[in-house]
Amino acid sequence: MSELTRREFLKLMGLLAAGVAIGSTTFLEGCGFPTAPEVGTDAYLLEGNTVKVMLERVPQLSRVGGSAAIMNDKDKIYLIIARTGENRYAVALNQCPHREKPFGYDHQSEIFICASGKSEFRLDGSIVKGPAEQPLPIYKWRLEQETLHIYLPRNYQQEV
Repeated sequence: MSELTRREFLKLMGLLAAGVAIGSTTFLEGCGFPTAPEVGTDAYLLEGNTVKVMLERVPQLSRVGGSAAIMNDKDKIYLIIARTGENRYAVALNQCPHREKPFGYDHQSEIFICASGKSEFRLDGSIVKGPAEQPLPIYKWRLEQETLHIYLPRNYQQEV
């Protein structure tokens, strides 16, 4: 194998540095807290202001600590659902009040965390840390057999 000339060496180092810079930029853009996995449209029904989630079709909610998201652009329904106990759930708007990013759920801390990793909210919607300045909208729910009924307020579309 032949030795590199100084010029070839510098060119190679420049290419490597550019590759590292591009790779680290891509990595930094993807940093943040992981969001809740989306459920399929076959896992829920919208009836008036009630979203009915068929839990047998949402494996992410089969265990305490799991979470799932409904991201329905057509009907403008954006929800995060966290299973907080054996028969307990927390349901919130899945858009951060700061920049409308979706959420993940940290069961150990019992908080919703913005995908940016900057804002955090308790299960009652109160702010743990900002930059968000408004509380997170929380929705009432009822469990009926294997269906979670989520009640959206009449002004839900204004919250989105």
